[in-house]
Amino acid sequence: MEQNLEEVVYSENVIGFATLASEYCNLLDTVVLISQKEFVDKLHRLLPLVYLKAIILPDTEPVMPDMIEKDVTQEEWEAVYQTMVRKLENIDEYKEVLDPLNTDDQMSSLSEGIADIYQDLKDFISSYNMGTVEIMNDAVWDCKKNFKEYWGQRLVNILRVLHNLLYNPNSNLKEDDAMSQDDFDPENWDKNTEIE
Repeated sequence: MEQNLEEVVYSENVIGFATLASEYCNLLDTVVLISQKEFVDKLHRLLPLVYLKAIILPDTEPVMPDMIEKDVTQEEWEAVYQTMVRKLENIDEYKEVLDPLNTDDQMSSLSEGIADIYQDLKDFISSYNMGTVEIMNDAVWDCKKNFKEYWGQRLVNILRVLHNLLYNPNSNLKEDDAMSQDDFDPENWDKNTEIE
């Protein structure tokens, strides 16, 4: 059984997903350094890859599900969310179609969805990087379960909005809202989010 778990957690698909998950989290962790337009463009390119890699994650069963820790605290989620709110201030809200057969739409927030995806991916990376095969396996299982039940649909909805923002000629994405590298402090989210 140990060998099978190693084959799962070190498979090309899992390593590729972990790489993209890290890239997504790094993008959000340094988002203040780039303009709104550049962020939307990078996110638009990255999300389809994350979605594809999540689809092909191996189906595995948990070994020690109680050992999976959620490392992203509510405060960290809130910091990411507030950073997204500031970065996407003029484009954050959109109509979300929860059920294509139902005509009732509800308003949703890009910032909230982006932060929710961040939370699951960051939790996955933290567990996966522990290096314990059983925990790595369970991290894959938990992330794929959450993808199917929750954040996969959020990702698809966000991608639809990003596509429209990039290719709609009436879109007004900002190109001059990036923070300088000298002002950026990755250890201090509060300082970063106060600068507009």
